[in-house]
Amino acid sequence: MTFSQRILVGLFVWIVAVWAIRHIVLIFVFRLIDVLDLRSPRFRGERPPLVSVIIPAKDEEATLGDCLTGVLAQTYSHIEVIIIDDRSSDRTGDIARRIAEGDPRVRVITIDQLPPGWTGKTHALHLASREARGDWFWFIDSDTRHHPESLAIMLEYAIGGGAVMASLIPKMRCETFWENVVQPLAGIVLMRSFPLFLVNSPRTRLAFANGQYILIERSAYRAAGGHDSVRDRFVEDIYLARRVKALGLRIRVAVGPELSSTRMYTSLPQIVRGWSRILFDAAGRRSWPLIGKIVEPLVFTQAGYLGLIVGIVCKAFGSPSGPFSSWMLGLGIAHFVLSYTVMYRMYRVSAPTTRFVIWYPVAGLVMDWVLLRSLAMCLTGKVTWRGTAYGAGALVNRAVPRPGVARPIALASETASSPVAPG
Repeated sequence: MTFSQRILVGLFVWIVAVWAIRHIVLIFVFRLIDVLDLRSPRFRGERPPLVSVIIPAKDEEATLGDCLTGVLAQTYSHIEVIIIDDRSSDRTGDIARRIAEGDPRVRVITIDQLPPGWTGKTHALHLASREARGDWFWFIDSDTRHHPESLAIMLEYAIGGGAVMASLIPKMRCETFWENVVQPLAGIVLMRSFPLFLVNSPRTRLAFANGQYILIERSAYRAAGGHDSVRDRFVEDIYLARRVKALGLRIRVAVGPELSSTRMYTSLPQIVRGWSRILFDAAGRRSWPLIGKIVEPLVFTQAGYLGLIVGIVCKAFGSPSGPFSSWMLGLGIAHFVLSYTVMYRMYRVSAPTTRFVIWYPVAGLVMDWVLLRSLAMCLTGKVTWRGTAYGAGALVNRAVPRPGVARPIALASETASSPVAPG
């Protein structure tokens, strides 16, 4: 082989080795993830705390009814439910008010306008939290569905584990082709920046929460500044978790496909717009983390497929012949097998079915487009979401304390009925 051929083969060996290492890493990572299911313990305390269920809803007539059906059927019944009808232009408000008329536990707050400097969801949650009477707040999205045992299990997971904030990653419901192809990979791209075993460790600075399902103790929420402190964020969940952990308080995140499910987006344009916004804010509105997320698959995925094509062409046409073509073909096959089996194992955790993993390269191209849109948001500071345009002047990067290994602050419970002393 020529010098340049040896260089190419050496680089290809390195790429394949990375995929082999990923297989090994997954063995340890999966063992360290908290998984909740219907066999997990339920809260059995003698003094059950009041839980305020807070559900923001903007144009959610298609999903709100199913969400509330699951919430009101919870076996943990010491709850109040607050629905925020946030500037909806459909029947969301009518559905919420009809359900409230039939169940005294349900209240409806109607919002007609969005103040400057706030994102829609943070404003809605902020207003609802001021009205909530619970010892714990359960923030959930209206496109989620919940098993009747969900809250009882999650409350025990939080209190039993000494956490003041607990979050759940639900099962992803995917009904269309593009949902099944892109949604699992989008979730993987996000979660690779937030390994749950590090998030759950009190010895690390890394913090994460999933805004689709957050359970947080009232006084911890107040101490962290509530949603007022993250008012301009599109991933307010992550930044609120950072503030909680920066206080030295414990947060826990689990995977719970049997307890809850969600259908985030229903079409390819929604997927692209939604994940562009999420990744833009999750990256701290900085370009370099997003550039890294684009470059990494170009090197370790697309380049591997290109190497396989080169090996096939060289073997088919005999040019260049000799060990180079054999090396490229062999490494290309190894890369193909290793990459697909790694993704298959990850799809088993993040996707409702694994049969769409064959479309992983297509999903990668879509995610490249998503990340490029996120980069454009970094450059312009402009985001449009849910019919609201947010300009650069309205999105101020507010200071968020860097989470660290700090001494836990003492939280005074705001209600006498709270059964725990958070810390």
